[in-house]
Amino acid sequence: MLNEQTFEFSQARLKLKDSLRFKMRQSGDGIDYLVEDEVTGRFFRVGLAQYTFLTMLDGNRTVSTAMMKSATILREHAIDENEAANLCKWAIESGLVDSETGNSTARRLEQHEQQQKQKMVSYLNPMMMRMPLFNPDPIVSVVTRFTGFLVSPIGAVVWITVCIYGFLQLAQNWDAFYANRVNSFGAMDIVWIAVTWIVLKLAHELAHSVVCKRFGGRVQSCGILLLLMIPMPYVDVTSSWRFDNKWKRILTSAAGMMCEVFIAAIACWVWANSGPGPLQYHAGNVIISATLHTLLFNINPLMRFDGYYMLADWLEIPNLATHGKSWLKGAFKRAYFGNKAEKLKETGFRALAVRIYGILAMGWFFTIAIGLSLAASSFIEGFGLMVAMIGMIMWAGIPLYKLSKYLAVGTKTERPNRIWFANAMMLTLLLAGCFFYFCPSPSVVSAPVVIDYEPLHVVRSKSNGFIEKIHVRDGEAVNEGEILISLTNPELKHELKSLKVDISISELRYNTFYNQGEISQAQLEEQSLLSMRKRHTELRQRLAELNIYAPATGNVLARDLESNAGKHLEPGDEILSIAKPGEIHAIALTRQNDIEWVAQNPESEIELRIWGRHQSELLKGRVKHINPRARDDLPHEAFAASIGGPLAVVPRSQVESDGNSDKEDEMMLAQPRVPVEIELEPFDRETLVAGQTGQLIVRSRDQNMGGYLANNLIRFIRENNFRTHGL
Repeated sequence: MLNEQTFEFSQARLKLKDSLRFKMRQSGDGIDYLVEDEVTGRFFRVGLAQYTFLTMLDGNRTVSTAMMKSATILREHAIDENEAANLCKWAIESGLVDSETGNSTARRLEQHEQQQKQKMVSYLNPMMMRMPLFNPDPIVSVVTRFTGFLVSPIGAVVWITVCIYGFLQLAQNWDAFYANRVNSFGAMDIVWIAVTWIVLKLAHELAHSVVCKRFGGRVQSCGILLLLMIPMPYVDVTSSWRFDNKWKRILTSAAGMMCEVFIAAIACWVWANSGPGPLQYHAGNVIISATLHTLLFNINPLMRFDGYYMLADWLEIPNLATHGKSWLKGAFKRAYFGNKAEKLKETGFRALAVRIYGILAMGWFFTIAIGLSLAASSFIEGFGLMVAMIGMIMWAGIPLYKLSKYLAVGTKTERPNRIWFANAMMLTLLLAGCFFYFCPSPSVVSAPVVIDYEPLHVVRSKSNGFIEKIHVRDGEAVNEGEILISLTNPELKHELKSLKVDISISELRYNTFYNQGEISQAQLEEQSLLSMRKRHTELRQRLAELNIYAPATGNVLARDLESNAGKHLEPGDEILSIAKPGEIHAIALTRQNDIEWVAQNPESEIELRIWGRHQSELLKGRVKHINPRARDDLPHEAFAASIGGPLAVVPRSQVESDGNSDKEDEMMLAQPRVPVEIELEPFDRETLVAGQTGQLIVRSRDQNMGGYLANNLIRFIRENNFRTHGL
């Protein structure tokens, strides 16, 4: 009998649940059986020997008797005592059997309570909550009646043709699409992306349902999955596991992604063949939503979305994640408690796949758990911090509680080896401590670099006027004080001419009043005369400023300068620049957390890798000046991703609506960076050309891995929580 102290499998009387259904399948390794629990909707896969043994468990026979009967039938292919014990243990933990007949009711009640607890935990998890709504099978039946013909060879040909043609259209217009929809992505776009995404998700789930129904399955339920409070519709098509052909099951899982890709292909054609406007805008939203979400989530087999079920079907391993987690749990107990490793039911390639999947899925779990917690804390104002705390309790606190409970009292079938655990934990902590203390942090700080002139003299217009004559050409050498541009302003000349006449008249009137002794009138006229003479001086100065002279000796830098002839200029408009060949330096835009280390080591040598030169050719340089704070303006247009640079930029008009027309076409950095001016070696200044781009490299960061990771994590949490919650 099962109790707290012993677990005598040989004398136990186990009974398979009445809700189990077995179905034989022909797989690559021979014959196996699919086990379906119609109550929980879970599926399992067992081999012929395991199936024969399990079917002997009727509640009357003991495990020993069931082993003997299965050995009589299978002879040398029957399972041994250890395999039988492990199989019974697995069946009980998976909820496939009841205990002895006298306790079957209590066992069912215990399993029911356990299932209710698991459901309650899932409902309380703010990171991922599943909310079932209703049975959509009648609706799906009607839709399938009109669209089921698409699940056919003809539908496949249409899908392939449309997708190839649509994405070719996008490829041919990629530069325009990137500039108009990707690079110029703004805050308002998020709202329309969300609306588009919800509509696509409904089409995605409907496609799953139609294909499942087309192959004879049923859609048991549908509802809403809240992932980080983001609503995602879902449908339950687990009945597809009954399909004999695994490719039908794979197609059922892939139907949603195929539907979204098909819609995205149509949107590509619409976007490429429509002009700027609402139609093209929303077509771009469809392309982004349908492709980005599919790549990040649906096709990822490490999450229980479409990609996972496709992989499980292809490998013919139902509940692949469960098997992988079970194996990883056993490996953990083997390493930290000295338990005997359980033999996998899968063999050969499938056994290797289960092991690899278990390791990768656990790594992904920790990555997504930490990532979602940080995202919730950083981007959901106020409530996000509480969501992150609850999520960490669900993902980290509960497993630690279960481990502590197992360590304290064990289970009905196992007793922990506490001495082994203590030694294993000491060894783990020692290795981790050695890694974090002795392993150096990443030794390279890198940042994008652009070569620019230093000093660069920007010539601007001081007065308004039309360009009358251009005296220089692009690249021409000029001396300081040499005339560059001549402007003309007829209105200014006419005003000066009229003012001269008014001054002459005012002088005559002043002399007349003075000679006649009208002192008060003469004083008033004198004041008016002084004002006109002051205005005359200002006009003469503005006329003199119509001739623009070189502020320094150097070469003229101005593309298409000749095309500006006749152009009207306002005061402050940039006309051209003047710089000396060889007087150049490098400008780097570094991240805020990297600049802190660079600022602490101002005398450290910096290396530059310039694109276009051999990879091994590194130039030397030294920090000349560090800007005191991060900036979002572009010191050089070559940094902008919109023209092929390394940094993401957005139009300033989308972020700052201050009505300044001068900023309408100005681009700003998506993330502010700190400018660093770098002094180059004399030889390099002669060989480099302004506008060349490259990469800044600073080596020998003197910090261990533990401090590096801790500082960056603390900095990230502080910066984002201060911005979001004010903490």
